[in-house]
Amino acid sequence: MRILVTGGAGFVGGALVRRLMPDHELFCLVRKDGALPDHPHVHSIVQDLAAPLEPDRLPATVDAVVHLAQSRQFRKFPEQALDIFKVNVDSTAQLLDYGRRARARTFVFASSGGVCGYQPKPIVETDFPEPNNFYLASKYASECLVNAYSDHFAAVVLRYFFVYGEGQRGMFMPGMVERVLKGEPVLLSGKAGITMNPIYVSDAVEATVHALDLTRQETVNLAGAEITTILDLAELIGRITGRPPIYKHEPEKGPMKMVASIEKMKLKLGVAPAVPLKDGLARLVSDLTGAGGR
Repeated sequence: MRILVTGGAGFVGGALVRRLMPDHELFCLVRKDGALPDHPHVHSIVQDLAAPLEPDRLPATVDAVVHLAQSRQFRKFPEQALDIFKVNVDSTAQLLDYGRRARARTFVFASSGGVCGYQPKPIVETDFPEPNNFYLASKYASECLVNAYSDHFAAVVLRYFFVYGEGQRGMFMPGMVERVLKGEPVLLSGKAGITMNPIYVSDAVEATVHALDLTRQETVNLAGAEITTILDLAELIGRITGRPPIYKHEPEKGPMKMVASIEKMKLKLGVAPAVPLKDGLARLVSDLTGAGGR
């Protein structure tokens, strides 16, 4: 297949590129050269997604578009609201139009499990979205745009829930590991903090690869098989690292469950999470400590 990929130099995108490149021709939009594997099937196209897309520099035809890129400024609202909108929403609209003109069969968009907010029961794909911040609103806006193109190609929305693994920096799970390693307090809302089911990066990538085979519009949760809490994660990290975690409690903010149902992931994509939470965390700890995390 000929596949256009955005975010190919990122955490999930980099793993996806390495997974796909032996068998597929990849055209990767990146902010700068030198961030991709040196492979004959991998082609780098420098494109800032906060700027207008330059379609003349893109392949005339592709079989699929995988849009993983998101604004690096996602935490800086409202100061960087325009960058978040341009990269997360406007670039999606431009890529959808490109995909239509390039006669793509499939368009895969990376959304967030957070678009449905906290729910008292496992979140299913048909639950009503309740984005509670600008970043999540931008993701949901793009979901709506993607679904509007379902007459032109298989419009696939993947909602990633707490993806983690080696190579990840500056995000939720490595941040927790670093706090435990440094003896800094782990913040807990109420007794245990958020309840979730994180997914290891290789499982998320495998599900993304299988999404390329879908032939109709779908929205699918990508999450792990094991339900855990921030307290449980910190305790597990403490056992792996040999450093008992320190906690700082804040008042209970109400039910804080963001657990995804993964029945559709297993049924539609044929993928079940393969990496146990304790193994995935051990790999992340090893990666962080080997890179100077101690």
